[in-house]
Amino acid sequence: MAEGALQTSNNSKHSKLGNSHSTPSFPMSHGPGKIGVLTIHSHMVFLVLDHTQPNPLFRAPIGPSPKKILDIGTGQGSWAIDVADYFPNATVHGVDIFPPPALWMPPNCVFEVDDVLREWTWRESFDFIHMRLMYGAFTDEGWEQVYKQAYDALEPGGWIEQMELDVRVYSDDGSLKPEHMLHGWGNIFVGCSERAGRSLRTHEKMRSAIEKAGFVDVHEENYKIPLGPWPKDKQLKEAGHLQYAHWNAALEGWAMWLLTHYGAPEPWTKEEVQVYLAKVRTELKDPHIHAYEPATRVWARKPTEEEANANRTTIKLEPSP
Repeated sequence: MAEGALQTSNNSKHSKLGNSHSTPSFPMSHGPGKIGVLTIHSHMVFLVLDHTQPNPLFRAPIGPSPKKILDIGTGQGSWAIDVADYFPNATVHGVDIFPPPALWMPPNCVFEVDDVLREWTWRESFDFIHMRLMYGAFTDEGWEQVYKQAYDALEPGGWIEQMELDVRVYSDDGSLKPEHMLHGWGNIFVGCSERAGRSLRTHEKMRSAIEKAGFVDVHEENYKIPLGPWPKDKQLKEAGHLQYAHWNAALEGWAMWLLTHYGAPEPWTKEEVQVYLAKVRTELKDPHIHAYEPATRVWARKPTEEEANANRTTIKLEPSP
């Protein structure tokens, strides 16, 4: 690679995020052959949705001169590369289970292959830690561990931010009906994920888990991402085009493994999955179905040293029961 670096950490023998645990990681969108297509689409969707923001890359108020930034689950590396361009004096680390396919990166962007459930070996603290589309990556215990390690790795006053999708599909105008395959799509896969021990409901759990880890000043923003170009609004229509492309590229990768391993009432055959996906693809093309996926962004701050000291003092002063 011409500019930035790709590194393999000492923990790289663990080829999958969380593979050291007995429950499997989902290969839905994480295979090396699909990383480029899927993460480019999702990155562009969020840029379109946040086009009115001064900085569409994140919400956390990290200031104008961060020194070290970490992107967990970096995928193709689009977010890390854009942030490295935005902050040329910062070092941006992107970590994932597969090396990203990027052919070029800024000199201040470093990609690493590693398992974030292992002990973190970065020597310097981070100002900002970012995660996106990590649903299904860890057990609840694994998520608790990741948030704790993120908390410990941040500078006092540093920020964490996470963006996740709800895999379930909705409509506000009744155009998505119970008989539609898309109506039950999300619940089928939520059920598969629960049976596999890797919940896809990360968007529902992440705020409370981040607060439990000790973060304060917690903020939340919710989105509705159109599934297809049905909205009248120009920007939402563009986001819908991109999200449709994302779905079209990812459908089989999402569905085949989960349904053939954890489908109910028993694992599906490949032929059953393909018939099901053909019906879903037909519905995706239907302009009369005004479907969308919810997404949630949470950002929060590690307490400053003064806040942490004040909290410890308060705890000591509280009388015992």
